[in-house]
Amino acid sequence: MATICESSDVPMSSSSTASARNTTTMEDMPREMSPWDGLEGAPVYRYKSIRSLQECVRSHASALMDGLTNKQYVVFMGVKKADLEKIDKQRRKIGLDTRFSHDTDANLLIVKVMPSKGHELGHLILAQMFKDELTRMGLPRNCVVPVGATRYERPESSKEGDSGYYPRQPRQQEDDWPTIVFESGYSESLARLRHDAQWWITKSQGDVKIVIIISVRPAEKLLVIEKWCHAPPPPNRRGTRSVQELTLVQNSTPQQGPTATSIATGQQISTVQQGTRWYDVCGGPLTLEFDKVFLRNPVPPESDIVFNATDLAEFAEEIWHNVR
Repeated sequence: MATICESSDVPMSSSSTASARNTTTMEDMPREMSPWDGLEGAPVYRYKSIRSLQECVRSHASALMDGLTNKQYVVFMGVKKADLEKIDKQRRKIGLDTRFSHDTDANLLIVKVMPSKGHELGHLILAQMFKDELTRMGLPRNCVVPVGATRYERPESSKEGDSGYYPRQPRQQEDDWPTIVFESGYSESLARLRHDAQWWITKSQGDVKIVIIISVRPAEKLLVIEKWCHAPPPPNRRGTRSVQELTLVQNSTPQQGPTATSIATGQQISTVQQGTRWYDVCGGPLTLEFDKVFLRNPVPPESDIVFNATDLAEFAEEIWHNVR
């Protein structure tokens, strides 16, 4: 079989993101993020043609489905903005189960491959839970506008998200940035998801208020959820970011009892039963502030959306019920 693409050994910068536990305020990351952040070990190809890109993506999607790789991203070098415009016209041939990020300065196209329902479930389920809570408050179904995989652009880069929403009022422009974004990834994707969260917060210049990233690790029966948002800067300091990390681990039997405290992190761990399985939930609850999503204060019965340990265990159970 002929080789469609030539792999290129390209040095990648190591990720500069820091791990955060519970709600932690972190100093601003460097203004300029590297487009290589979180792509360590991802296959890298020199872009030749739309057909070769299509074959590379399809081959990688098959390998991901067959468990031959746990890398969800494919990188193409030498993709100029004019090339991206041509690729967009052939997008259906490449596959709609992908998300594109493009760095104009470096001429890099990063393709996130999502070949199955399992790869999409993280953001789809949590986003649906978010919308269900809005309905329970009595808000109309169309109170938030979905943006799906809409591409958002800055002169130096562009990106497509997994799920995102902005309030129908007061925002009315088609190109409005979402106020809340959900991103999910499989296995070794957490470092890249953190890069994506920084991109949304930084490049939107504050329009994106909350980014939720979900890392699904089937081999470990582990889910990691992180909430990223702006935090008020201390006096005489640049802006900061608040990051909340939650971990959900499936156990065959309860290991901790109803509640316990992690010696390593000092966080409360809640052990919740769902069906015949038990889940250790560390770092909760997960709160989505109403005013950040809707750009106004809540009017009762409106309120912040709070997912407690039971809600998060139900989320995990739904993931593992559908992921093999």
